[in-house]
Amino acid sequence: MAERKLGRGLDGLLQGMPTRAMPEIVAPDGPVTSVPLSLLDPNPQQPRKAMGAESLEHLKESIREHGVLQPIVVRKREGRYQIIAGERRFRAAEGLGLAEVPVVVREVPDEQMLELALVENLQREDLDPIEKANSFKVYLASSGRTQEEAASRLALDRSTISNMIRLLDLPAEVQALVRGGLVTMGHARAILALEDPKREVELAERVVREGLSVREVERLAARTAPAGRRRRVKAKGPLVKDLESRLREAFGTKVSVEEGAKPGTGRIVIEFYSQEDLDRIVSKVS
Repeated sequence: MAERKLGRGLDGLLQGMPTRAMPEIVAPDGPVTSVPLSLLDPNPQQPRKAMGAESLEHLKESIREHGVLQPIVVRKREGRYQIIAGERRFRAAEGLGLAEVPVVVREVPDEQMLELALVENLQREDLDPIEKANSFKVYLASSGRTQEEAASRLALDRSTISNMIRLLDLPAEVQALVRGGLVTMGHARAILALEDPKREVELAERVVREGLSVREVERLAARTAPAGRRRRVKAKGPLVKDLESRLREAFGTKVSVEEGAKPGTGRIVIEFYSQEDLDRIVSKVS
């Protein structure tokens, strides 16, 4: 009975959540023109924060031999051109000292800049998992979209976005190992079950040192996870789990629902990762 009261009490909140429609993504095709490289500016919302030197060198070799085969997608901005997609090509061309590059000019509003850059990177450049996680978090915060809506826009499963964002709960040391490819997504998801930063770092280091498989990490994490957490997860019924899922989608962030000892009591924990994230969440309930 407690689950039913809890679920019904929040239905009004969920139904009151505003949804905003965004125009369809503008396809990066159209007339190609050449512009001076000096007039191009990077995309301030570029999801990729680091570009591998080796990968960039390979691209430079390709451009040196064949030229820039795929135009850079840009938009006009105060007499200059802001890059929407193709920053690696821009960096490579810059490194080669090219005077001009081929571009496609599109009219793209601010709210679509990150979406287009994210789609372009996901399709062509394989961001590392932590970069993807940060990109999804920023995208949800800036667009006000739920994880379900974002998944539909980006042609992904909602669980993919949710699992990516959960990586940001890992300590910085573990995130660095994930970013470097020493700890896989599967390992990272298993490590998250510990919910103890010190133990998470220790287990991640064992993965690197001993070459543990994902299944071995899952077994180790299950044995060492806090007993209280294991009981709490097992005690959650389907209605509470469904409520958690709906709240996560509504707020676009991690949400946990914990029932209290007395029927009809408990607490809801809504996580945020920046002041902008907090403001977005508050705006949904105010």
